Amino acid sequence: MNFDKAKEIHDLLFTFMGLFHEKFLHRYRHESICMPCLKKNHTKILNILYQKDHITLTEIGKLMDIEKGSLTTLIDQLEEKDLVIRSNDPMDRRKSLISLSPQGREEMDRVMNLYAQKMDELLRDADLVEIQHFLTSLQFVVKFMKKI
Repeated sequence: MNFDKAKEIHDLLFTFMGLFHEKFLHRYRHESICMPCLKKNHTKILNILYQKDHITLTEIGKLMDIEKGSLTTLIDQLEEKDLVIRSNDPMDRRKSLISLSPQGREEMDRVMNLYAQKMDELLRDADLVEIQHFLTSLQFVVKFMKKI
């Protein structure tokens, strides 16, 4: 790969992230889909945990680009609200695994259904061919990024 292509990929990724926040996350947050007592980073953690059965603090920190001390506080707060469970890693006693509690899973199922409804409303007037192309492109991007 050459420098110009790398720069274009970088620019497109940052443009995509900005548009994603503007068109989706910002709208969802202001419509109070999630529990109103949660901060933005709480919601991001719950979304990560919804995608995975369990994950370490270190892995969450890398995905969110948050220092471990700040993350520990956020996890403690979610644990106090009975949304997450902290358990010992059977493979390494020094590590804790974080997962959604049954209440957290139930709340996130509710939130994900609302996200899907909002997405349906947002894309209701979009061209069906373009939606399919967008979906296929996102599937490719996610698969590709998992490989690198």
